Amino acid sequence: MGMKEKEDPMASLCRMVVGTAYEDLPENVVHYAKHSILDTIGVIIGGSAMEGIPAVVDFVKDRGGKPESLIPFYRVRVPASEAALAIGPMARALDFGQVHEEATHNSEYTVPALLSAAQLRDKVTGREFITAFSVGQEVMIRIGMAFKGVSKGWSYGRELGHFIFGATASVAKLLGLSLEELENAEGISRGLTQPHDLAMYSPGTLMVRMHHGFVCRDAINACLLARRGITGPKEVLAPPRGYLGFAKWETDPDALLKGLGQQWEMLNVMIKPYPCCKCIHTAIDGIVAQMREHNFVAGDIEKIDIDESSINWSVVCVPKEMKWNPGTIPECLFSLPYCIATAICDRGVFLDSFRPDAITRKEVRNLMPKISAREDSSLPNWAARVRTTLRDGRKLSGDYVYGKGHPLNPLTEQELIDKFKMCVPYSAYELTDQVVDSLIDALLQLEEVDDVVTALLHPLTPG
Repeated sequence: MGMKEKEDPMASLCRMVVGTAYEDLPENVVHYAKHSILDTIGVIIGGSAMEGIPAVVDFVKDRGGKPESLIPFYRVRVPASEAALAIGPMARALDFGQVHEEATHNSEYTVPALLSAAQLRDKVTGREFITAFSVGQEVMIRIGMAFKGVSKGWSYGRELGHFIFGATASVAKLLGLSLEELENAEGISRGLTQPHDLAMYSPGTLMVRMHHGFVCRDAINACLLARRGITGPKEVLAPPRGYLGFAKWETDPDALLKGLGQQWEMLNVMIKPYPCCKCIHTAIDGIVAQMREHNFVAGDIEKIDIDESSINWSVVCVPKEMKWNPGTIPECLFSLPYCIATAICDRGVFLDSFRPDAITRKEVRNLMPKISAREDSSLPNWAARVRTTLRDGRKLSGDYVYGKGHPLNPLTEQELIDKFKMCVPYSAYELTDQVVDSLIDALLQLEEVDDVVTALLHPLTPG
């Protein structure tokens, strides 16, 4: 699916979106899409009552409007875009979702937007949902890869703003927008790309999760406006006025279209096994593996020195005074020493690790000063080297590159099911074992579902 002369690359991506049918999706793409959607809905369940979520639901409820879409767990119907504003933050509230090495977070944008937009139609089948999800993921990830916001941008203090392009593509596919309407919707989205810096991560605030709501809401509005004839610019991606023109570094435009329709970059997404920033996961894997192999506990530790890749260092190690003394749950989610100390005390990092009472535990706080970190630019992105010195004189060291959940070290289907069930007790609406099992079955056989809203949203909602 190549690019015509003198057209913006977004036009080629839009043709892929409009022209792709379920039957065009390779079997491994469908398989991965179902696992990804299962994981994201589990995380939405777990995040549905987290800090700030009830306030957002109350906010959109008070604003009122046409009762188009149901907000699960809360039995509230609001305009579809407002439902997306509420569901989006649920997907990121636990920081337990999915990350691409270059394009970062992804399904936590597409799934909430699709769940909200699906209710604008009489019925959406599982195959339609899978197709819309897959093409949106592909658009989002390829633009993120081209922008190189992680490998290049983070050193400039920049964050990626490409997420809305993928969410818009997913919604447009689900709603059946024409090629012209989709191009206009993406043009509208071009004016809504946000943010372009890392300010929302430092200090940690609820803006990290709210950002997902804003992107999902805007993606739906962009599609609905385009369907009503509102036009958008055609210079969407290509410099100097397109999105890639924001970069102060060398981008990779070839990543936008190389192998498009044949090579699916969405398969290279990492699914998180721990509910915290992905930049900490390899170090967690390292210390847990060392404890298991060498049979030691927190009291046996003299000190831990961690070498972090530049990517990890910039997000979870600086500024030091904040990362070694986090005061809020969002700050703890992005604190290397907090998460490593927690992993040592609990033999892992779980949702309970971020309860208000958990983040002040003395055993964790007393261990954090024994943990030091330094940047090592020679380490691959996302990698960590964990060097542990024990009181008995033993010195342990290991490099950890492909953390659990990486495409080269994936979670099994059973591990994904276990993670889903781990999120259930945190739901804003109590779910029975029967409901949970039926949801999991529906998600694992999503291509056979006739009505996504009935199968996936109604069981999550009282009455």
